[in-house]
Amino acid sequence: MGKRDDTRRAMLEALPKGGTGAEVGVWEGRFSETILEVCAPVRLHLIDPWEYDPRFNNTGFGRKKNAERMPQMHKQVAAKFAGDERVVLHRATSQEALLEMDDAALDWIYIDGNHNEPFVGMDLALACKKVRPGGVIAGDDYHWSDGEGTPVKDAVAKTVEKLGERASLEVMGQQYIIRLAA
Repeated sequence: MGKRDDTRRAMLEALPKGGTGAEVGVWEGRFSETILEVCAPVRLHLIDPWEYDPRFNNTGFGRKKNAERMPQMHKQVAAKFAGDERVVLHRATSQEALLEMDDAALDWIYIDGNHNEPFVGMDLALACKKVRPGGVIAGDDYHWSDGEGTPVKDAVAKTVEKLGERASLEVMGQQYIIRLAA
């Protein structure tokens, strides 16, 4: 394991165990396996549209080389978790999947979807509704740059500012953890 993997595992150690969580941006499902191992959730919602979108060529899902891979990745992830009753697979955008969930239904969420604005901001706003008080909103690529700025860092800062005393922020390398007050 490399430093990034070690940091991500340490971040997972800080998440609530045994509850209901969601991962936004699943890709090939390798981190999903680590989430299941470390967090031992009773329910894990895996959310990803697995769709090529050339508007976002600064992302893996927007690169032409991955256009044909996206449906194959979905099939591989579906097969990988087919026998695991804890896993609920959502082939949908984060907005579509999260809007279907009840408010405060999640103990935690891990956001690693579209890092561009307004998408990362929408994910964080929905997470604030879908994660219960006392829960955790975490994510990846905190320092990611789109060439013009740091949209993840900026969206996290806006979210924490809006929540005020109801939240605290911890940054671990590229990982961020927003702890919501109970």
